[in-house]
Amino acid sequence: MSLLQMHYTSAPPGPDGAGFRFTAVSPGVPHAVLREAEQLVGYEPPRDAPARPSDAELGLFPEMFGFTRLSDGSGLLSRTVYTGADYSGRWGNFHAHAVLVPAGEPLPDDLPPIALWGAAEWADRSPEGGPPPPLDRLTPGLPDGLGPTLTAFAAAAGPRLAVLLADLRRLAEDPQAPQVVLAEPDTRDVVHWLIVACAALPRDVARDLTFTTYTRRPQHARQQVVGVRPEDARTVAGQPHRYAVHDRADGSAGPPATDDVWALTAAAVWAAGANPLFQRVRRLPGAGPFAAGPLAALALTEDVPVPAGAVAEAARWATAHPRALDEAALETFLRAVCDEDRPGALDPDALAALLAAFRDTVPLAVTAPVTARLLAAAVRDPAAAPPALPPGALPEPYRDRLAGDLGEPVRAGLATPATPHRRTAGLLRTARTLGVEHADLLPGLAERLCRQVLDPAGADPDAVREVLAASDPLRQRLLDLLETRAADHPEAVAAALRGARLPLDGPGDRPHLRLCAAAEPVGSGTANRTAVLGELLRRAGLDGGPGSPLVLRTAMGLVWPDRTPTAAEASSLLTRGAALHQAAGTWNDLVSAAVDAPASDADAPLLARLLLAEGVEALGRAAVGDLKLLSLVQALQHPDGDPTVPHGNLVHRVQALSQGARPAVQKRAAHALALLLLRPTRPAGEVRALAESNDPSLIDAYDKAARSPVLTDFLTAPHRVADCYLVWTSHQGVGPVWELTRTALLDEVLRPVVRRLPEDQLRAAADVLARTAPGRRAGFEEWCRPPGAVKQIFRRFAVRRPDRAPEPRWGDVRPPRDEGR
Repeated sequence: MSLLQMHYTSAPPGPDGAGFRFTAVSPGVPHAVLREAEQLVGYEPPRDAPARPSDAELGLFPEMFGFTRLSDGSGLLSRTVYTGADYSGRWGNFHAHAVLVPAGEPLPDDLPPIALWGAAEWADRSPEGGPPPPLDRLTPGLPDGLGPTLTAFAAAAGPRLAVLLADLRRLAEDPQAPQVVLAEPDTRDVVHWLIVACAALPRDVARDLTFTTYTRRPQHARQQVVGVRPEDARTVAGQPHRYAVHDRADGSAGPPATDDVWALTAAAVWAAGANPLFQRVRRLPGAGPFAAGPLAALALTEDVPVPAGAVAEAARWATAHPRALDEAALETFLRAVCDEDRPGALDPDALAALLAAFRDTVPLAVTAPVTARLLAAAVRDPAAAPPALPPGALPEPYRDRLAGDLGEPVRAGLATPATPHRRTAGLLRTARTLGVEHADLLPGLAERLCRQVLDPAGADPDAVREVLAASDPLRQRLLDLLETRAADHPEAVAAALRGARLPLDGPGDRPHLRLCAAAEPVGSGTANRTAVLGELLRRAGLDGGPGSPLVLRTAMGLVWPDRTPTAAEASSLLTRGAALHQAAGTWNDLVSAAVDAPASDADAPLLARLLLAEGVEALGRAAVGDLKLLSLVQALQHPDGDPTVPHGNLVHRVQALSQGARPAVQKRAAHALALLLLRPTRPAGEVRALAESNDPSLIDAYDKAARSPVLTDFLTAPHRVADCYLVWTSHQGVGPVWELTRTALLDEVLRPVVRRLPEDQLRAAADVLARTAPGRRAGFEEWCRPPGAVKQIFRRFAVRRPDRAPEPRWGDVRPPRDEGR
């Protein structure tokens, strides 16, 4: 690189005249540059400077060092010092040495201009021997020990440095921003300000920053930063739209302040003596101009106390660049942002985003500080659910510390009934991770969960499952409680399990719970629920049978929630053994299926017989009477296959067994007896026994059966007419109830039928009477004669109706067993 030199001072008369002029210039410097430079390098001593300074006093005069961008885009780097006397011995001379930096080119080594303040190449007098050659470079030559001095200077500057940096940032981003004026009695302090500032500024900004360390007339200065003595700062004071004045000696100014996070962070870095970070930050990704995030992140890795807003900026940058820091630096950084005592400590949401950025990219031990902070924050927040932690997320030191800090809050949350389920799940996970003892709290928690699971309007099933997934001991306790409930209230547990969908695997045999889990709602229209019972046992893994009596009771409670199997179903269930049902407490359900069966249930009598066959000692006294009466109904309905019927005494047996029996069973037995006595093949003597019994209930049942459509339809058969006439005209005067009933049946049932019968059918009925009861034919014919008739009683039936089919005989068709019940 070629830096053209220029020397300007007071010179003796010569071809170019006397006075101040360029006394030595490298060839090639344009005249326009010389004319413009001449306006920039002139020196005016301070007002209080001595008129005739000694050599010692000369060293105290301000040094004017500056960098200015010229009109053609080139840069003028100059140093002007006061020399005291000119060639003639007059006072007031100065010497300016300047170099021209070509437009668009940086200084050697890409240094900022302020770095060349103490370069060895600066001269205090013009060279002899003709025009000076261009310089290849300027050698930085800052005084020894300046580093600690700058650190102390920055620390002493406090917030003033941050405000200065903020003003310089404004200048870099807006050319119309106010000029920065630095008022210092000693120009070396202005240099310190500039060195400190340029170290923090972005490289391009520092390289292009124009400045002068001293001028008497700041209002005429062209540079961005202007150094003045305090007394000269007054000329630009009070014009904040044009000048940002920084005067440490001005007691009237308010305390400096800025909200520029980058400026505050950079000042903190300088104050901590960590200025090498400014070089390191430029190598980081995302370190754009004035980016506070990467600088704050590096500062936190060095334990630099950054301002509050910088922590969030650092976290955002680290989240966007998770691989920018090595593991050691990252762990230090994460530990710093989690420090709750640090101003601007991150909130849990920001920490969670930060942790998510590093998931699966660095070892868990590196992110342990964030994990621990998030866990502690969640435990202490009553509305939060502590997160699930993967194995190894918290190394031993963190676990031990957190267990001591969080043990009581964890236990308190688990013991509080109002704790939300998702928080409960998180607390259980935390207790397991940290080793917090909580086994004594599980019974109460399991009981609360059990009540909520069984409550139709209870907790969210997903939340309950999350709680159970967090603690297998809790889940096993809950399943044990549900197993106990399932044995007593299977339908409620089954309904709860259908909604909750709880995981039922694990140690221990819980057949009641398995049955409830396998059960499906049984509709009221299910035809044969014994098949449903078998399928339920199979789905529950009980293919070999229920085994335990209590398990059978649970299974039956699920299939028959109303505990009322039909008689046919009860007969099938009885095949499992009376002893099993008696032990299960379902024996009474089978008995009820028989004695409480509706009259239309034709299987109830057979069930009663099966139950009696198991032994009356297993039956209650009241149930024995009902079942015996029902068993007799079976015999009455099937007399041909029952050896007890021919022995007679049916009426008396029905009467005897009806004592204390249920009214419905009594009514069913009376109806069965009536149907039997209305048969032509009825047991001998039973009608007379009925008449003699004078039993209103039995005779009334006989009357109702005789009036039923089943019998009246068959009365058109001659043999049935003859049989009914013979029975209903017999046993006259035996009992008043029978007497009223038989005469009513003759008049109201038989006579209307007879009057509609044709002559041949009546004659056939008379023939039947002649064979069975020869002495009753004449009475029958007389009874059949219409009142007041003068002709033959059968005249109106002389012509047989052609459209009437032959009537069936009573013995040919058996009425349905449930007809009229």
